[in-house]
Amino acid sequence: MANNSLEEILNVGAAAGPFGVGDAVLEQTLRDFIQLQSNRLAIGTDLVGVRSVPWLEFKWYTGIDGSFTFPLDDAAIADPTKVGTANYTVKLQKGMGRCVFLDTVRLRGESFENIDRQQLGIVRARANTIDNLILDALHTGAGQSKAATATFGSTSADEEKDLLDTMDLVYSNARVSGDEGMALVLPTSTRSALLNTQLYGNVVESLQEHMRRIANMTVYYTRDYTGGKNEVNSTSAIEDDALLLIPGSETAEFFTYNGAGFQETELTRLPGVGFDWMLTGYMGTVVHEMQDGASSGTNNRIAKITGVI
Repeated sequence: MANNSLEEILNVGAAAGPFGVGDAVLEQTLRDFIQLQSNRLAIGTDLVGVRSVPWLEFKWYTGIDGSFTFPLDDAAIADPTKVGTANYTVKLQKGMGRCVFLDTVRLRGESFENIDRQQLGIVRARANTIDNLILDALHTGAGQSKAATATFGSTSADEEKDLLDTMDLVYSNARVSGDEGMALVLPTSTRSALLNTQLYGNVVESLQEHMRRIANMTVYYTRDYTGGKNEVNSTSAIEDDALLLIPGSETAEFFTYNGAGFQETELTRLPGVGFDWMLTGYMGTVVHEMQDGASSGTNNRIAKITGVI
């Protein structure tokens, strides 16, 4: 089924009706391609845990700091960790991609150039939405911040010091082992500052390569910043800042709904026009509270470097 082209899927719908048994399975090819490809295009899905869940809302209860008592007398027992009533939640929200596959496009043999481009347009738009959702949550959920020495790339900037100082903040205050790899998210307009080569000790390399080598830091770039081209709903996810974080599901998670109760894809015949195709989904992101001294809704595994642009 996954090898069927868009044209074959639509032709099945034309012959057997859009809600035939065989066609219902083929329609999922469109859904799976868009969901998988948009997840791959998004950088946010590399920064957080990604899960499909059967619920639209979930609540986590936060406990006091965990403890492990050692050593203990043979006859002694440890006091239990108590879970309190403090909590935080995530609510998945609805999103939709929709396009029309015109009969005239198929009849003229222009299917690949037009139908596929419509589909890829939804892929890119969904990826941008995912990034905006995740990066905005990480930016809002940063438990720490440090002002940049100067805008990155300027003559008075000290990007290496800014990154190392912010890294120290995370390792000093977050609940971590201190040896985890890190992820850095920067506006694309700072890319040249990170890729410009210079001498570090006796090694000529870019700052991006340098930080990868000495600090196990992976750099990601986004256009979802103030003045960038990927703003969703006229909002910028990271504003004028950079994000430095320990990636993974302990820090934050991105959820999509895969439970019962709604139809993810719908292919409907528009008489005399073509096929109306619709993809519906629910998504949400949460920054996990770690009881690490950060305020509610944040954690110290995420830090902002403000004013990098």
